[in-house]
Amino acid sequence: MLDRSAPLPDPQTLKDYQRAAVALARGLIPPGKRIPGGSLRTAVETEQLSQALSGSPLMFRTLVEVLDWAALARTGRRFQRLPPPARERLIRAWERSPVMRWPLFALGGLMKTAHFDHPDLYEAFGEEYEKGGPPEQVRWLEQVVRGDEWDEAEEIECDVVVVGTGAGGAVVGKELAEQGHAVVFLEEGSLYRRDAFRGSVITGHHLFYRDQAKVASFGNTVVPVLMGRLVGGSTAINTGTSFRTPEWILNEWCERQGSDTLSPERMRRHFDKVERQLDIGPNEDKIIGPIGEIVARGCEALGWSHFKVPRNAPDCDAQGCCDWGCPSAARKSMDVSYLPKAMARGAMIFTETRAIGVRLENGRAVGIEARTTGRGRPLRFRARATILAGGAVPTPALLLGQRLANRSGQVGRNLSLHPGAEVSAYFDEKVEGYKHVPQGVGIDQFHREVILLLGAQAPLSMGAVYFPFYGKRLSAAMDEFDHIASMGVLVKDCTQTGRVRLGPKGEPLLSYWMQRPDLEKMREGMVRIMEMFFAAGAKRCYPLGHRMPVVHNARDLDRFRKRHVGPTDILWTSFHPLGTVRMGSDPRTSVVGFDHQCHDVPGLYVSDGSTVPGPTAVNPQLTIMAMSDRAAELIGAQLED
Repeated sequence: MLDRSAPLPDPQTLKDYQRAAVALARGLIPPGKRIPGGSLRTAVETEQLSQALSGSPLMFRTLVEVLDWAALARTGRRFQRLPPPARERLIRAWERSPVMRWPLFALGGLMKTAHFDHPDLYEAFGEEYEKGGPPEQVRWLEQVVRGDEWDEAEEIECDVVVVGTGAGGAVVGKELAEQGHAVVFLEEGSLYRRDAFRGSVITGHHLFYRDQAKVASFGNTVVPVLMGRLVGGSTAINTGTSFRTPEWILNEWCERQGSDTLSPERMRRHFDKVERQLDIGPNEDKIIGPIGEIVARGCEALGWSHFKVPRNAPDCDAQGCCDWGCPSAARKSMDVSYLPKAMARGAMIFTETRAIGVRLENGRAVGIEARTTGRGRPLRFRARATILAGGAVPTPALLLGQRLANRSGQVGRNLSLHPGAEVSAYFDEKVEGYKHVPQGVGIDQFHREVILLLGAQAPLSMGAVYFPFYGKRLSAAMDEFDHIASMGVLVKDCTQTGRVRLGPKGEPLLSYWMQRPDLEKMREGMVRIMEMFFAAGAKRCYPLGHRMPVVHNARDLDRFRKRHVGPTDILWTSFHPLGTVRMGSDPRTSVVGFDHQCHDVPGLYVSDGSTVPGPTAVNPQLTIMAMSDRAAELIGAQLED
């Protein structure tokens, strides 16, 4: 994605916008006592990154020229011609500007990523940049076929075709394979082994995430929605956090649906089974690292409940890059747990193969029409049961594209995102979160108030993103990154008003409007984290958002508590889209029944996050797995009829 082997251009031959880009790189990221400053290398690699993400050289050049010439209005000189002190003052003014903060944020975010995801930064902290071990040798690789390499023209026949290999697809497919059914998985992404998981944010986003991590919802704010696109789905690039759905959430669903189908009592054995297969439990203190002691110290001073996060990573070696793949296969994601077991029972995986439609005969689903993502070759799969398990965005997009299973009008509706944000803090003691589990501890004191606080430690390459400013303040903060602790806030959506639609070219478009109760809960969650950090001895806190102040003491915190927070003031993230193919007993108000079969299309099933009845108030992968384990029993029984 970045060509670091090519020589840098001669500074004397740079075009005008390139000289401006170098000046902006030096102004946004000046050298610190420890970290290297922005340079020609930063500008060149930012341009490469921008072009790879946008597919055009125009975005980078436009952002650079907007900022370079905008300096003229305030200072009388272009940015590239300002001395360093004037650049610093101007950057501070732009950070506060309701207009200029947006181009600053766009270009600055790209420059932070390109500059800090680099060996030079890791060397400054005495760390190794490259991770990833030798590729593991596994027998079942023989049963993985790249779609373009399939050399048979006839349709592929099986008992069950499963679209997707993540938390939903892998579980339902493996269980059906173990029941004796011939199972074929279709995966739009590629298969990656341990040597591919090198810890690079840039490479990881480019290879492992759907649309290079550019999927986002739009409404009264922008929320990036991060989803995997590889064998194992999002389970291969997450922190391994594995919560059971809280009983009070399951009871809410039962009340709303008028059914005890998903009651705690009836779901318990499915959770038990998945937890046994994945060895779910908390990690040891040495793996969690100093943030565990910090959270315990702060919570105990305040009398708050806290806990160690349950994870599907019993052999975790704390390499700190979970969200870009586990280099040691210590986390039991689907690609190292359920899928190998499915392969052992004869299942196959077609990778780089995109489902483009459900095959129908006499109104019944009989398989999948697919196309390879490389050469665009058509592939046809015939099956007795067709299972969509691509996730809460791809699954409704496929149905909408075919105008299928939507008599209720609910396909694509009821989207929840479980929005999240972060707060970091500086401590006198070393924290070195990048050497430990990103999400090893949590605070559940306010969980019934729908606020969950979890560890959110970042690798060195992502650290700069946690500071919502630039210039000397950024360099000073990054110099101290080994003393930074970070926690995240997750807020259960108060409504499910988001929606997935199709764009002009058939791509999914997400809309989501942040509601005032969720904004208030997010501010409260950020305040609670800062209270805990200060009780544990923090010297200052950094809430992540636009125009967010650095909080130094109780007086600053009280001001923050009274602060009006708008939808665009917080830098949001979402890893947990759910609910877009509604489950229920009434075909007039839901898409699939409690057996996961579409009301309108016999033989077509959905088993992924899109059928989860509402926000889970916790990371949902274990919920999806347990529901898929239940779905496999029901689908298997129908196949036996």
